Amino acid sequence: MDNAGKIIGIQGQIIEVEFKNHQPNIHDVLVLEDDNSIKMQVALSSGLSSFFCLNLYSTDKLYRGLKVINTKQPILIPTGEAVLGRTMNIFGEPLDGLGEIKKTGEKPIYAQGLDYIEIVKHGEILETGIKAIDFLSPMIRGGKIGLFGGAGVGKTILLTEIIHNVVVLQKGKVVSVFAGVGERIREGHELYETLAAKQVLPFVSLVLGTMGENPAVRFLTGFTAVALAEYFRDNLKKDVLFFIDNVFRFAQAGNELSVLMNTIPSEDGYQATLTSEMASFHERLVSNKDNSI
Repeated sequence: MDNAGKIIGIQGQIIEVEFKNHQPNIHDVLVLEDDNSIKMQVALSSGLSSFFCLNLYSTDKLYRGLKVINTKQPILIPTGEAVLGRTMNIFGEPLDGLGEIKKTGEKPIYAQGLDYIEIVKHGEILETGIKAIDFLSPMIRGGKIGLFGGAGVGKTILLTEIIHNVVVLQKGKVVSVFAGVGERIREGHELYETLAAKQVLPFVSLVLGTMGENPAVRFLTGFTAVALAEYFRDNLKKDVLFFIDNVFRFAQAGNELSVLMNTIPSEDGYQATLTSEMASFHERLVSNKDNSI
């Protein structure tokens, strides 16, 4: 087959594949010829006709010589109002036990950010209803804010309160996207239950790649969540309250993968691609003239 290749190496969650003809593009999804539920994503070139791929499932069924097929598509996630109130993984598959997500379309998790001329910085304060934040460290609509703290001091609880207050104060105008990158599965479950109890879950989409997942899944969780935020901003014309808990583990997952792809580390042992990886994520978290993230 024109779009067929074979596995020539396996190192942790990094799979090296070879395509003699019709080589894949970066971000293309490959599946096993005998089992299309086993997926991997082309990450970068490792030779003239070979590529490093991120394995998105268990490596138990993989061995050298297996044939893989290029789907010629990146990871696609479901879109539509039905994604609100749902918890999903990087493929848009439900994790909440509520059945399949009724999609109206699909969207790739990778995209270019807005053109410079389209980006607008809104100068309004985003009221959270939490006096300590609104008075001492106000949040700006379309801005970014980081919460720093040790384990167990209440960062996730504070996020829950902000989601509740902002969605309630601006009902119908604001939706929220929560990306759980490398967090404990218990925390994701508690967040889901709390949002449901406070009746704001119908306005929130949760994307989870918990710490038990392999680094490729944890790394891609942020991109899936950003794609959802862009959809809400551009298609549903909503302001989006976007949370990533936490962004350090996004960088950490990229570091784990880079080691397996023989990337020479830069300062402090981080991957040499850290800056571009962070840029590809943050550059998409911007506002246009109508709506903000």
